[in-house]
Amino acid sequence: MLNHDKGVEKGQKLYTPEEKKRIMQELNEERRRKQRTKEAIRRFLANKKIYTYKGTEYYKVSDYKQSFYIETSVMNSLDATVQEVELERTGYTANRMQKGFIKWDPVRETILISLSNVRVYYKPFKVEEA
Repeated sequence: MLNHDKGVEKGQKLYTPEEKKRIMQELNEERRRKQRTKEAIRRFLANKKIYTYKGTEYYKVSDYKQSFYIETSVMNSLDATVQEVELERTGYTANRMQKGFIKWDPVRETILISLSNVRVYYKPFKVEEA
C-alpha cells in the first residue's frame, strides 16, 4: 500500500543522502574492481597460443610436471572468485578429463589451479606463449 502522504510503501526503508552516497561508492568500487580484473586477464591472454581441437579452442596451461588444456571461454570468464573447471589432459594412451578449481590471482597476475576437489590447494600455472 502506498502512503500518499510521503509516496513511500509501508515497510520500505528510507536512506539518508550520506547512506545513498556510501552505497553508490561501494557499488562503483565493485564495478571498477571487476573491470580492472577483466582488463588484466585480457592483457594476460593477449599473446598466448590458442589450440583448436574438434572445433573448440583451448589454452595450454602447465606447471613444472604436467600440462592441461582449458577452453578459451573458461579462461575469458576468469575472476578472483573460484570456479569449477574441466581440465583436459593429453597423454600417449588417451585424453583424460579431470575436474578442478581455477581462479585468477590479481596480485601476481597469474592463474591458480587446484587439482583436488577434497584438499583445495592452489598452484600457479603458466599459459603457453604464442
